[in-house]
Amino acid sequence: MKKVLIIAVALLMALPAVSFAGSATSRWDLTIGGFVKIDAGYTNQNAGLGGLEEYFAGRNNLGPNQSIQNTGGGQFAMAMGQTTLNFLVKGPDAWGAKTSAFVQGNFVGQTTNNGQSGTRYGTFTMSHAYMDFTWANSKLTVGQTWQPWGFLPSYNFLGLYDILMAARGTTVPQITWNQNFTKNFYGTFAISDPYKPMDQIGMSGSTGQAQPTTTGVGPVTTTATGTALTNPRASTKIPDLNAEIGWKSDACGKIGPWNLQFGFGGLYGQDTISFLDPSVATSNRYDTSKLNRWAGAFKFFIPIIPEKNLNKAGALSISGVVWTGQNLSNFYMGARQTGAMIPYDQNLGLGVSYATPVQTGGWGQISYYFTDKVYFNGLYAQMNSNVSNIYEKKYANQFRGWKQYIANVLYDVNPAVRVGIEGEYGQTQYNFYGGSAGELAGYNAGALLDTKGSYWTGRVAFWYFF
Repeated sequence: MKKVLIIAVALLMALPAVSFAGSATSRWDLTIGGFVKIDAGYTNQNAGLGGLEEYFAGRNNLGPNQSIQNTGGGQFAMAMGQTTLNFLVKGPDAWGAKTSAFVQGNFVGQTTNNGQSGTRYGTFTMSHAYMDFTWANSKLTVGQTWQPWGFLPSYNFLGLYDILMAARGTTVPQITWNQNFTKNFYGTFAISDPYKPMDQIGMSGSTGQAQPTTTGVGPVTTTATGTALTNPRASTKIPDLNAEIGWKSDACGKIGPWNLQFGFGGLYGQDTISFLDPSVATSNRYDTSKLNRWAGAFKFFIPIIPEKNLNKAGALSISGVVWTGQNLSNFYMGARQTGAMIPYDQNLGLGVSYATPVQTGGWGQISYYFTDKVYFNGLYAQMNSNVSNIYEKKYANQFRGWKQYIANVLYDVNPAVRVGIEGEYGQTQYNFYGGSAGELAGYNAGALLDTKGSYWTGRVAFWYFF
């Protein structure tokens, strides 16, 4: 009897542990993966709480006037927020297709309403969550993953914001159909949400390009009445329509997973902007305006010297993306109120438009493998906004141009461990002379800073993949 009681008590004590262990399993084939990453380095600008992750430079000093970012002699910082965790599930077939699901997140934190990343740093935040249905020559993807056009993840860098504003890619909710027309030609067709869901959290109706500035000159005004267009609200009437046509070939060999590739794609979308009628601002009467969102991008990967017998020593490649578009801040600027985010009155009094200036840019990379595991990467990235002379003075503190130069060396010690060292130089071109007093005091104010800014950063990183 005593033995029976002991066994019964042991079983009861084991039940919670068994239940907990069961929650970590899956009905289907589940694989857990990801990596641990630590990033450390020094920047010559006083970045404050932003650490090393400032993706545009503060203004240079002008005469006796100093920018706070150019004081203090630079800054050292370390971070581990890019540490990533993912789950891959392979389940039963459906409609004759292989099925799978993928969920991934990191610990960078959420995006704030003004576009800055890293709030609640260390919080696990979803970046991908999608399911695939894969046939012999077709694939249907449903969920949040990389944008369906102009995306080429062949780049190699260390920093969280490296080439962020040069169309390196972003994740959006979507329904995407991928089709292989022949062995070499493929097409991608999709509908997608134009905004990241986490970029809309906390907003009071206004999202994306329709969000006006809250400082300086304020919202766009009309010359006729001088009345500010207040309380704008953006609503997406149709999803973004995406398409890409591309060509791939292994005729020139490959380097790792990459072979010869060219692709051209783009998107079209539209928002409706509702705002108080400027002629009767004291009444609750609203006008509406259409905001068209469009883009085109060309991408390429060329293995100039391919790997041989699965050994990459001596391999050489070039790759990159070139793009142009309008109202694309969600894709190229991270979130809102950065760069050309402020509403743009194209006619300056003759009519109101919330469209931002047309932007162009892109990035390019050259990679060379000294050995199969040690390789060099050189990257150049840029973005430019096509603004008028009047606009550049009206919004002096926006930046109209951005460049980034990156050189790094990576060493894949083994399949689990990677080490990297990187040097980076960045330049920012602002619309006009400005600073903390720029748009508030007018561009002739005496305490203004230069139209340009620059920074450099050196960093080292360690990865552990699992």
